Amino acid sequence: MNKGLNEHEKYVIIRPIIGDCELDTNGFPIIKKTEYNENEWYDIDATNLQNLSCKSNNDRRILLMFAHDYRLENLWNNPLKKVALFQTFYAIATPDFSICPQMNINDLRHNVYKSRWLGRTWQNYGCTVFPTIQWALPDTYDIAFGGIEKGCVVVISTLGCQDNREVFLDGFNETKRRLEPSLIIVYGKMISGMTGKFVNYSYSDTFSRDSVQLRIEGISQVFEIKENA
Repeated sequence: MNKGLNEHEKYVIIRPIIGDCELDTNGFPIIKKTEYNENEWYDIDATNLQNLSCKSNNDRRILLMFAHDYRLENLWNNPLKKVALFQTFYAIATPDFSICPQMNINDLRHNVYKSRWLGRTWQNYGCTVFPTIQWALPDTYDIAFGGIEKGCVVVISTLGCQDNREVFLDGFNETKRRLEPSLIIVYGKMISGMTGKFVNYSYSDTFSRDSVQLRIEGISQVFEIKENA
């Protein structure tokens, strides 16, 4: 008896990965890790998706993709429209599709899939891609951390997490345990209890299209917070 296509088979047929791809146990496309040179990180700025411009000098910028889902859907619906512009950036983060505790597990899985699919596709077009990660409660971890190679540079946001510090830190520590990120790019204020190697951009750093943060040439933006420091 033909039971029809399963979820992964539908994606393979309807939305195949453009280029090479390996899949994880969830069927998510795997975003490959990118090696980074800490000595390069002294004048790299960040900008957010709403300020995307072909008129800016982007070769020392990271493009973050924190936006409402309805705006991010434009990338999913037309994934190659802006790829030439993405290629001009030092690196791009993957879209931050919503993950919420009350979300249906299938919607959550779909949102993570979209982010990984887009990231891997853009990698295949020569972009340096850093996966954006978010999580909710522990029952989301297997999905939330899927599709990412260990040792990646990862991007997280702390916006809105100050009032849910325990939930945030539980997921943050699980991120480190499962993914062993080489560097964590934090969008928003640092939260007490976070340890690891970081680069930190504030909301105001990325708010203006023409914003350029003051950096000291030759001084790395990477800093480390050690446990029990």
